[in-house]
Amino acid sequence: MKYLVLAATILVSGCSYTPVVDLRASKDEAQLYQRDLTECRSLAKEIDYAFTSAYARGVNKCLHGRGHSVLNDYSSSGGFYIFK
Repeated sequence: MKYLVLAATILVSGCSYTPVVDLRASKDEAQLYQRDLTECRSLAKEIDYAFTSAYARGVNKCLHGRGHSVLNDYSSSGGFYIFK
């Protein structure tokens, strides 16, 4: 039962990911950011992922493909988040 609760918590927390985006660098696409974020989250949920980081990578890749400047891009740090 503990493992079921832990798994559910991890999955739910993975879906609450909000990327940090520099809207000024996104230029004209900044006007469409909220729409793009909603659509990218929906698309990322369709990814067959084993870890919640795949969801974040999916959202980041989708936003980057739509012309947004994602600052906390998972792939830009060599696959690891850098904590201060």
